Amino acid sequence: MLIGLAVVSSSWAGVTGAEAQAAIQSESGWEDVGTSSRGGFDNITGRHKVLDGVDCLEARAQTDLPAPLLKAIILDIASNLQWSSADLTVSTVLSQQGRSQDYLQVLNLPAPFSDRYWFLRGTESEFDGVWVFSWERIDAPSVWPEAHAALVASRPDAVEVGINVGSWALIEGADGLTARFRSCTDVGGSVPRWAGEKAARLMLPNNIVDLLSEGERQLL
Repeated sequence: MLIGLAVVSSSWAGVTGAEAQAAIQSESGWEDVGTSSRGGFDNITGRHKVLDGVDCLEARAQTDLPAPLLKAIILDIASNLQWSSADLTVSTVLSQQGRSQDYLQVLNLPAPFSDRYWFLRGTESEFDGVWVFSWERIDAPSVWPEAHAALVASRPDAVEVGINVGSWALIEGADGLTARFRSCTDVGGSVPRWAGEKAARLMLPNNIVDLLSEGERQLL
């Protein structure tokens, strides 16, 4: 049962949740950071733009995989534990209502760093041939007090990711289907922002590789 609808009103200083979503969805301001090949997939392109001091990142690639298959994989939050190369130890849907779902994920980090966790609200939308699953942080103590208390009790050293806004997109175009991942995050805690952003730039293309690899596996 959905306990409440409270979403954190400010993703970070000076930027509301709605403004952050609008900025991350907008095509303006993105700068190329290069193209890479990983996991057997070529031409994974990366871009970034800075939003109120936070480095927002993008990775995208064209694919011949069917959009309905990729959409189903993205929306199946619990399956992230099976196909994501990130070391997730928890990926649980707390509620689903219409085209939105609240979910909790926990990321294991090697010592001496503390694990990270996030409570998010993801929302599905579609317009002009573009399907989007976007998310933003929710105020877990208000919206999911029992789940939040249980997490804190079981993982007292874990740190919540304070900035977490992003989206998956499947874009139909003249050249075929493009899968795109965008994210604005700040892992916080003892990890300096510059180090977190550097790691994110190195690892972000893996999200595309993971998705396309899972799509190919399911087609076998």
